[in-house]
Amino acid sequence: MKLSFHNSLLLGALLFCGGCVTGRELTYDHTVQVVKRPVNGMAELGWRVKTFWSEEMVSFWRRRISFPLLRHRDIPELSSEEQFMNPAVMDRWLRQKTGPPVQGTANLLFNGETFFSRLEESILTATNRIELKAYIFDNDDVAVEIAKRLKKRSHDITIRLLYDSGGSRASWGTDAPSLPPGYIYETDDMINYLSSGANIQLRRAGHTLLTSEHSKYIIIDDTAAYFGGMNIGREYRYDWRDAMFELTGPVIDALEIRFERAWILADGGPLTFFKLPKPTASEYPQDGDLYLIGTTPFKAHLYKAQLRAIKHARKVVYIENPYLWNPAVIYQLCAARKRGVDVRVTIPRDVNHDIGISANKLTVSRLREHGVRVFIYPGMTHVKAAVYDQWACFGSANFDDLSLHKNYELNIFTDNPQIVREIREDLLEEGQRCSVEIFDADDLSRMEIFIARFAQYL
Repeated sequence: MKLSFHNSLLLGALLFCGGCVTGRELTYDHTVQVVKRPVNGMAELGWRVKTFWSEEMVSFWRRRISFPLLRHRDIPELSSEEQFMNPAVMDRWLRQKTGPPVQGTANLLFNGETFFSRLEESILTATNRIELKAYIFDNDDVAVEIAKRLKKRSHDITIRLLYDSGGSRASWGTDAPSLPPGYIYETDDMINYLSSGANIQLRRAGHTLLTSEHSKYIIIDDTAAYFGGMNIGREYRYDWRDAMFELTGPVIDALEIRFERAWILADGGPLTFFKLPKPTASEYPQDGDLYLIGTTPFKAHLYKAQLRAIKHARKVVYIENPYLWNPAVIYQLCAARKRGVDVRVTIPRDVNHDIGISANKLTVSRLREHGVRVFIYPGMTHVKAAVYDQWACFGSANFDDLSLHKNYELNIFTDNPQIVREIREDLLEEGQRCSVEIFDADDLSRMEIFIARFAQYL
């Protein structure tokens, strides 16, 4: 889905002000839902105001004070010492915010053909249930094929599908780069298509005040789950560089609890919060190394965790993300390089939202000024992963305000050596090899700077 700057600006303004952007459902989110849940609605609005002003103050401080002071520090040689951050720096903090880590494995499924082939096989062989949570369930040929498989299996097994109304509806009818010329869409409304002649249980997540259900995972029976950043659509299978992870082990039970919470929340009602299941530490083995950590409309744990990891890194910080423009994150990346840390960032050349082009240009300018290595992928990379010394983080979240403060997001932090090595070598370093390193940042016009600063709030 590609939006012009003007359309992106209009979309953001209408969503924030409560207008009807993708139909009656969004109008319902911003009117009836707020009336039905007045306490939650007012609390979310208060959180938005607080977040806006706190982030604006941080942004102002970074622009006027922190970055000018940082410019006076020399860019040192990279540290030759094989020293990583103290493990307790992240471990203790994560335990306080998420509880004990859970056991499990995470195997990289690189790019869409690998993931979608595994998904199709899993839909065919599932014996009990499939629970799918998607920000976008498109209506193109790839999404229709997945929908047909789900509809067919829904007569044999339980299938529950939770979709984000704003993300899905805004994507329908937008042509992917590789879509055959003259392609005729089989359906204009994927939700009606999924419910027609099938036993799929469907629930839509609301979109009040720009809050999206942005996390993406699919649970197959009680044995496996697919977790990461891919949605259901052609871009993710054929056009973009992307990644998912196949999870197994007790982490599936932890994901199931989170799916159940999201499912109940989507049902709505003034007392919904009190019905949510809460996992206890005794439910999971205590010797795991997978920390599930996310963003909710009232908690920015994932934001704080990433800042903490960058701030305490001593050897390497590698990040690949399509939307990297949070001022505090950018500052910590630059400060890490000035400490002698090897900081490398990979971002796309062809951002799927035009507003992101200016935002990423400003990011590149700041990073290069402070010695951070920047790699531009020749196309669209939708990978959302990072390595901080001996820690890795992967999941659905971007480095923008939506993912860090507004959406429902879910990532995994881990210090499992095998997983960290695979993410670093087979995903992030491979992405750097496929990209072009740049050494000089382009000059930005005043309009581009304005657009970039506006983007940090969307």
